[in-house]
Amino acid sequence: MKQFNLNRPSAPSKAWRGRWPGAWALVVVCGLSACSALNPRQHDDIRLVTEVEAFPCQRLGTTSVTVWAGVGPVARVSEAVEENLLIEARRQAFRLGGNALVSGASPQLGQRSFEVYRCP
Repeated sequence: MKQFNLNRPSAPSKAWRGRWPGAWALVVVCGLSACSALNPRQHDDIRLVTEVEAFPCQRLGTTSVTVWAGVGPVARVSEAVEENLLIEARRQAFRLGGNALVSGASPQLGQRSFEVYRCP
Protein backbone atom coordinates (compact mmCIF):
# COMPACT_ATOMS: atom_id res chain seq x y z
CA MET A 1 0.00 0.00 0.00
CA LYS A 2 1.37 3.44 -1.01
CA GLN A 3 1.37 6.27 1.54
CA PHE A 4 1.00 9.94 0.65
CA ASN A 5 2.55 12.74 2.64
CA LEU A 6 -0.06 15.52 2.71
CA ASN A 7 2.19 18.03 4.51
CA ARG A 8 4.74 18.24 1.71
CA PRO A 9 4.11 20.76 -1.11
CA SER A 10 3.77 19.32 -4.57
CA ALA A 11 6.29 20.05 -7.33
CA PRO A 12 4.06 22.37 -9.42
CA SER A 13 3.49 24.75 -6.50
CA LYS A 14 7.27 25.13 -6.07
CA ALA A 15 7.65 25.92 -9.77
CA TRP A 16 5.08 28.74 -9.66
CA ARG A 17 6.05 30.15 -6.27
CA GLY A 18 8.50 32.79 -7.59
CA ARG A 19 6.50 33.71 -10.69
CA TRP A 20 3.35 35.15 -9.11
CA PRO A 21 4.81 38.60 -8.29
CA GLY A 22 5.74 39.04 -11.96
CA ALA A 23 2.29 37.94 -13.07
CA TRP A 24 0.63 40.48 -10.74
CA ALA A 25 2.95 43.21 -12.01
CA LEU A 26 1.90 42.36 -15.57
CA VAL A 27 -1.78 42.59 -14.63
CA VAL A 28 -1.24 46.00 -12.98
CA VAL A 29 0.70 47.37 -15.97
CA CYS A 30 -1.94 46.16 -18.43
CA GLY A 31 -4.70 47.63 -16.30
CA LEU A 32 -3.01 51.02 -16.08
CA SER A 33 -2.31 51.10 -19.80
CA ALA A 34 -6.06 51.00 -20.42
CA CYS A 35 -6.18 54.62 -19.22
CA SER A 36 -4.21 55.66 -22.29
CA ALA A 37 -6.29 53.63 -24.72
CA LEU A 38 -8.07 56.64 -26.22
CA ASN A 39 -6.76 57.29 -29.72
CA PRO A 40 -7.31 61.01 -30.47
CA ARG A 41 -7.05 60.52 -34.25
CA GLN A 42 -9.62 57.76 -34.44
CA HIS A 43 -12.82 58.87 -36.22
CA ASP A 44 -11.51 62.37 -37.00
CA ASP A 45 -14.00 62.54 -39.88
CA ILE A 46 -16.84 62.84 -37.33
CA ARG A 47 -17.06 66.55 -36.67
CA LEU A 48 -18.49 68.69 -33.91
CA VAL A 49 -21.16 71.04 -35.32
CA THR A 50 -23.64 73.58 -34.01
CA GLU A 51 -27.41 73.02 -33.92
CA VAL A 52 -27.80 75.36 -36.90
CA GLU A 53 -25.30 73.37 -38.98
CA ALA A 54 -27.08 70.12 -38.01
CA PHE A 55 -30.54 71.38 -39.08
CA PRO A 56 -30.54 69.71 -42.55
CA CYS A 57 -29.04 66.48 -41.17
CA GLN A 58 -30.82 63.30 -40.09
CA ARG A 59 -30.88 62.88 -36.30
CA LEU A 60 -29.81 59.36 -35.27
CA GLY A 61 -30.06 59.65 -31.51
CA THR A 62 -28.42 60.84 -28.33
CA THR A 63 -25.44 59.43 -26.50
CA SER A 64 -24.23 60.12 -22.99
CA VAL A 65 -20.50 59.90 -22.43
CA THR A 66 -18.59 59.59 -19.17
CA VAL A 67 -14.81 59.71 -18.69
CA TRP A 68 -12.54 59.80 -15.65
CA ALA A 69 -12.42 63.34 -14.24
CA GLY A 70 -10.38 62.73 -11.09
CA VAL A 71 -10.19 60.82 -7.85
CA GLY A 72 -11.02 62.53 -4.57
CA PRO A 73 -9.21 65.86 -4.32
CA VAL A 74 -7.10 65.14 -7.43
CA ALA A 75 -8.92 66.50 -10.49
CA ARG A 76 -7.85 66.41 -14.13
CA VAL A 77 -7.52 69.53 -16.26
CA SER A 78 -10.95 70.34 -17.70
CA GLU A 79 -9.59 70.73 -21.27
CA ALA A 80 -8.18 67.19 -21.17
CA VAL A 81 -11.48 65.84 -19.83
CA GLU A 82 -13.44 67.61 -22.59
CA GLU A 83 -11.05 66.24 -25.23
CA ASN A 84 -11.57 62.70 -23.92
CA LEU A 85 -15.34 63.23 -23.91
CA LEU A 86 -15.23 64.25 -27.57
CA ILE A 87 -13.07 61.24 -28.49
CA GLU A 88 -15.50 58.85 -26.80
CA ALA A 89 -18.50 60.63 -28.35
CA ARG A 90 -16.94 60.16 -31.80
CA ARG A 91 -16.66 56.43 -31.11
CA GLN A 92 -20.33 56.30 -30.16
CA ALA A 93 -21.33 58.31 -33.23
CA PHE A 94 -19.37 55.91 -35.43
CA ARG A 95 -21.28 52.97 -33.91
CA LEU A 96 -24.58 54.72 -34.65
CA GLY A 97 -23.54 55.53 -38.23
CA GLY A 98 -23.26 59.27 -37.68
CA ASN A 99 -20.76 61.77 -39.01
CA ALA A 100 -21.65 64.85 -36.91
CA LEU A 101 -22.09 65.62 -33.21
CA VAL A 102 -23.83 68.43 -31.37
CA SER A 103 -22.55 68.97 -27.84
CA GLY A 104 -25.25 68.89 -25.19
CA ALA A 105 -25.56 69.39 -21.47
CA SER A 106 -22.80 68.58 -19.01
CA PRO A 107 -24.23 67.87 -15.54
CA GLN A 108 -20.71 67.64 -14.08
CA LEU A 109 -17.08 67.44 -15.14
CA GLY A 110 -16.50 64.15 -16.94
CA GLN A 111 -20.07 63.72 -18.22
CA ARG A 112 -21.70 65.15 -21.34
CA SER A 113 -24.51 64.27 -23.70
CA PHE A 114 -24.18 64.54 -27.47
CA GLU A 115 -26.73 64.37 -30.27
CA VAL A 116 -25.63 62.23 -33.20
CA TYR A 117 -26.46 63.21 -36.80
CA ARG A 118 -25.89 61.87 -40.31
CA CYS A 119 -25.16 64.78 -42.63
CA PRO A 120 -24.86 64.72 -46.43
